[in-house]
Amino acid sequence: GCFSHSDRPLTASPDLRRGEPLPTIITSFNRWNSTGLKESTTGGTRDSESKRDNSNSVRMEMWLKITLMLCVYGVLKETRPSEPFITKYLINPPMNFTTDQVSQDIYPVSIYSMLILCVVIFLITDLVRYKPIIILLSTSAMSVYPMLIFGRSLIVMQILEVLYGLFSVCEVAYYTYIYAKVDKSHYQEVTGYTRAAYLVGRAVSGIISQTLVSSGFSYYSLNIVTFVALTLSGIWALFLPPVESSIYFNPVNVDMETGKRIKTPFGEKLVYGFKQLWKDFVSAFKSFYVVKWAFWWALATCCYYQILQYVQPLWEQILEDNPQSGGNLNGAVETAYTLISAGGAYGFGKLQADWAKHGELVLCLGSLLIAGILFVMSRTSSIIFAYGTYILYALIYNSMMTISNSEVAKTINPDSYGLIFGFTTFIALLMQSLLTIIVIEDLNLDPKTQFLVYGGYFAVLSAVFAVKCIIDLIRKHSRNSANLILESR
Repeated sequence: GCFSHSDRPLTASPDLRRGEPLPTIITSFNRWNSTGLKESTTGGTRDSESKRDNSNSVRMEMWLKITLMLCVYGVLKETRPSEPFITKYLINPPMNFTTDQVSQDIYPVSIYSMLILCVVIFLITDLVRYKPIIILLSTSAMSVYPMLIFGRSLIVMQILEVLYGLFSVCEVAYYTYIYAKVDKSHYQEVTGYTRAAYLVGRAVSGIISQTLVSSGFSYYSLNIVTFVALTLSGIWALFLPPVESSIYFNPVNVDMETGKRIKTPFGEKLVYGFKQLWKDFVSAFKSFYVVKWAFWWALATCCYYQILQYVQPLWEQILEDNPQSGGNLNGAVETAYTLISAGGAYGFGKLQADWAKHGELVLCLGSLLIAGILFVMSRTSSIIFAYGTYILYALIYNSMMTISNSEVAKTINPDSYGLIFGFTTFIALLMQSLLTIIVIEDLNLDPKTQFLVYGGYFAVLSAVFAVKCIIDLIRKHSRNSANLILESR
């Protein structure tokens, strides 16, 4: 998600911070009151305590209900069984594009559109209060698959990729909507639930696609199943509760005489919102510790996006150069990669370590290991081995991302996480666009050579953190030497 929320001084009561808890409290009270439980100005302590317990119970039930609704949506939108076999669909009848056309003329369009649209969506998601962007997400996704089903020309595929880019960047609303709907005491829980829904959807998608393909269904039929699932997600999105007020663009002005909230002009809301965005951004990135982890996060994610985009053309090149059995297991690989990555992320999430002390070394060695895996992927002639190394790469990347995300989240104001996520995603997309221009457009490299470059990319990233480790060791040695000299005196 690109947005988040931060504590800010308001003219209202000090208990009503940044304008966000107010609508939450009102909503909870209204729902509680609608059950017939009405707070009395008189009565015993036991009566008021009972009603307070009822209020807390209703609030708890509501956040769980909203989270469950969003998670169901997350599973439906990720159930896209056509994706593991999309390259095979495009290069076989009835589409009949060449692998070069797919790699150089079709796939790059979504990368560039994501970069441009990310800025727009970043700026308006909070302003329009999330749900419209979630509906736009489903609408753009639903528009993609009829074009895949009926379209045959290159220009249609390129328009489709623009819509797919829109769909991808709109996912910011899915990940941040929940932060505007629940109290921040539940942020860690709901983050885990929404991530789990994503993983379940991806795993289900892989199982469905592999089952259908192995049963003799065509790649074409996978698009129909995907369209049905996305249509259901679009219908479900309509029933998500609206966000009562924006997080950033919601200044609270209160009449000090009456205590009533004053309506804020739209222009003032814009100025206030952008000021708070900038304030949160500066606050987060003034810490070198945050910059360090976000640096790896952005650059590693850039290459991760690129690998996800171009791993299928790599598999096709391996099969073209070395015809062999076992080359139709993309769905099974998708399922395995999702479940194993989820396990790795969970395990590293539970791992207790002093990342402030050992972080650079872990980033250095992890990046070096990824570089080695990508070098092997670029050289192998076995499709099964290529599948296995891809799963291993995804496991290491997602495990390290768990550490990176966690360290950033622990260091910054909890409300700023979404903003940092959005900024690092934008940097990742910017870097991916540059990588695409150089590797795909200018150098026109084949998939195997591309993965050799991606391996070199991670090797350089590893070297950066190796240098940082060496500098830290030298500084530590110098400090120890200085202390020994002082003690000897």
